[in-house]
Amino acid sequence: MDKIYLTWWQIDRAVFALAEELRKKFMPDVIVGVARGGLIPAVMLSHILGDVDVEIIAVKFYKDIEEHMEKPVVTIPLHGSLNGKRVVIVDDVSDTGKTLEVVIEEVKKAGAREVKVACLSMKPWTKVVPDFYVFRTDQWIVFPWEEFPVVVRE
Repeated sequence: MDKIYLTWWQIDRAVFALAEELRKKFMPDVIVGVARGGLIPAVMLSHILGDVDVEIIAVKFYKDIEEHMEKPVVTIPLHGSLNGKRVVIVDDVSDTGKTLEVVIEEVKKAGAREVKVACLSMKPWTKVVPDFYVFRTDQWIVFPWEEFPVVVRE
């Protein structure tokens, strides 16, 4: 599968674009970041939008670039109540859409009044087209926070 490597500059531009659209069309009370890929964009959006509260949910689906489990599994559930809140779920990419389906269900069960999805990118075959996204691609995306291993000095 072909890969596309994104830079931090491209991520900054993408997150600022998402923030602008959210300001115009859906200012959230809470941002739910999907661990792992959605955490950095979720925190960035929180800062840009004026320190909107961030909740975290972790869902395990992919084992490797082309290998995933049968069904996504919530490994870290939402902690707080979302009763009556306007919530935007943030992830890096909507690929199959199966992870986002699980997260949307969990956010609704937590009492969210309104739920929208924002992703940096989406695949043409996804089951969940985000309400807000920056670009579409059929390539495997390597985000800057995934590219390099950590070097430990001794």
